Amino acid sequence: MTARAMPGVSVKKNARAGCVVVALSGELDVCTAADVVCALTPQAAGAWIVLDLAELAFMDCYSLGEIMAVRAQARRAGGDLVLAGPQPVVLRLLVLCDVVSRGLVFASVDEAVSGAGSARGALVMSGAAGGATASLARSGIVSSALFMGGAAVRHARVLTGLITAAGRKRHDGAGTH
Repeated sequence: MTARAMPGVSVKKNARAGCVVVALSGELDVCTAADVVCALTPQAAGAWIVLDLAELAFMDCYSLGEIMAVRAQARRAGGDLVLAGPQPVVLRLLVLCDVVSRGLVFASVDEAVSGAGSARGALVMSGAAGGATASLARSGIVSSALFMGGAAVRHARVLTGLITAAGRKRHDGAGTH
């Protein structure tokens, strides 16, 4: 219903089954994170927020940290914030930062809305976490051993920087042979 244009990222909000669905599109980084936080903060007053990432092409660690701060605010007010439908590049960040294993990521908005309505404490992404872990390990970017025992959290900053640099290089067409 509400749309707010921002450089690099756009935000659309609507209500659905007792949740506020906030859809992001574009690229979310340190330059646009504050605008997204401003758009999310009023929703965090006890609401159940589903952040739809299906059209988000990129997210950096800083932005994820800001989103998790809004989640903490929502939880203090009796609500919550979950993520839905991340693209592979964004999913990598979520896996590396241990967000997926904490049950905060759903494969789709539909799953998030139905999960938030029935089992708020047990949010699970159907199969995507395992696939992303295997994909990262196969790519040689990160060893699957890093995903054991929470080590992904300790290595997330370094690995995310490497993945981001590689992704942008591929996106720009550089480095192709």
